[in-house]
Amino acid sequence: MAEIIGVVTDVARALFPQQLQGTVGFNAVSYFKIGEGGWIDPGGGKVPRTPDATLTDLDAIIDAGRVPSAQRYSADSRAVFQKAFVGSDLVYIAPTTLRCRCFLDFGEFNDDGFGNSPELWEIALYDAADNMLVYGTFPLQLKDITKQLEDFIRIIF
Repeated sequence: MAEIIGVVTDVARALFPQQLQGTVGFNAVSYFKIGEGGWIDPGGGKVPRTPDATLTDLDAIIDAGRVPSAQRYSADSRAVFQKAFVGSDLVYIAPTTLRCRCFLDFGEFNDDGFGNSPELWEIALYDAADNMLVYGTFPLQLKDITKQLEDFIRIIF
């Protein structure tokens, strides 16, 4: 279990005032994506990339030309998994703090599409309109059929 430090994205910051004023229909946190991007290798091995608020989707999905491209997986070997939240995954732990439980069970996301266990480094939360609201990175988590993964992200409004 890990508590992940993330950043509120620029897209979310632009949407929040509009949503709070009723300009845009409010789209609550709806689902998360977890993926194999979000790392760099400065020499000596992979480390989590500093979370980037300018991203609009996971590092594993966005344009492969993003600098530094040599420090990313090639476009055909990066895996991403998406899962909807259920009611009990989202809990207000204070009036302005939402705790999001991102849970992968034994049978979920055990193959990156090439017969390998996914090497997970990044996670993001999305609203019902597919806007990425929060992006975070973390130390390597390997997912296989022998284990569940449970990560938590706190959003403070």
